[in-house]
Amino acid sequence: MSKDLQIEPENLIDFLSAIEDPRIDRTKKHDLIDILVIAICAAVAGAKNWVEIEDFGNAKIEWFSQFLNLEHGIPSHDTFRRLFIMLDPGMFRDTFINWVNAVTRDTDLKQICIDGKTLRRSFKKGKASSAIHMVNAWSTGASLSMGQMKSEGKKNEIKTVQKLLNLLHVKGHIITADAMNCQVKTAESILEKGGEYLLSLKGNHKYLEKRVQDRFAKKTGKGSRSMKRSSYTKKEKGHGRMEKRRCTVLKRKEGKSFEINPLERWPSLNSIVEISSERREIATGKVSEEKRYYITSLKSSAKEILESVRGHWEVENKLHWVLDVVFREDDCRSRTGYIPENFSVLRQFALNLIKQEPSKKSIKRKQNLAGWDEEFLLTVLLGGGSN
Repeated sequence: MSKDLQIEPENLIDFLSAIEDPRIDRTKKHDLIDILVIAICAAVAGAKNWVEIEDFGNAKIEWFSQFLNLEHGIPSHDTFRRLFIMLDPGMFRDTFINWVNAVTRDTDLKQICIDGKTLRRSFKKGKASSAIHMVNAWSTGASLSMGQMKSEGKKNEIKTVQKLLNLLHVKGHIITADAMNCQVKTAESILEKGGEYLLSLKGNHKYLEKRVQDRFAKKTGKGSRSMKRSSYTKKEKGHGRMEKRRCTVLKRKEGKSFEINPLERWPSLNSIVEISSERREIATGKVSEEKRYYITSLKSSAKEILESVRGHWEVENKLHWVLDVVFREDDCRSRTGYIPENFSVLRQFALNLIKQEPSKKSIKRKQNLAGWDEEFLLTVLLGGGSN
């Protein structure tokens, strides 16, 4: 690496330099760090396949030559492809998580939202079930992806979530997850790492859900004195409809029981939550209603819990939607070896780098600027070292 371009300590390149090269020494014409940096920069600028990554590298070869050792020029698209087929996806993923943990160490993550996403085009023809399912973690405080992990199918997402939690900085933060991950072991893992859980309750725990519903229905009588009831209502107008959400929280009094947690299986179950939503279409007057239930270790107010429930949707709106619409993740047909997992991590590196650039430009606009303006691309690339 050339010294012409000074790189600040503890930046992305430092973390990438620790990755082990899977190639045989006699086959190496290009340094591993060169391949990784060019691929990430190209992904930042919107490259979606190996040919586009090669083209981007060739277009920016003079700029890359300031800080990369390009003795043999820009790698071919086949070289990029072969490297990412072999690259250990666990090591690449852990490098991403370690980097994110470093650049967010002084940031209040507030809430970490856990949710799964299937890479729809990663299946092999005739074997639709082989599409890769990734579990993602998103921070509402940092507005960054905190990490991801491959799950052996959606049905195995529960075990994957627990493994991913072990890699994240959970202490002091609220962890939210959907009904599939409303599991005793998940709650235990979160508490053991010093976090708080807020888990959606649905059909997979029908008896627990029924007991929770009954507690909200029983406003007086036996058991009502063991709980504190609070509520908060928020009204919003937008997208052609009026929406009213009412959050009701029953908090367990000290030393008392909800009578919904037999054998105390759920650890530190301090509150149960009911959220009633009413949507009215302004044009037609049509009204739809829904009730959802949650269990949590939190002792927060109804307003704060409603904000956390709403915050969970950031993982869909600010991560999954962006990966699909801006990075075209669902259109990616790379299926060989470790490519689907590694390209997924590549996109998340690019997204986080773009998100760290402080201007209020859209992600797509930043991608375009990164392709056109080398000063802007450098600012994005060094974003991890500037925090």
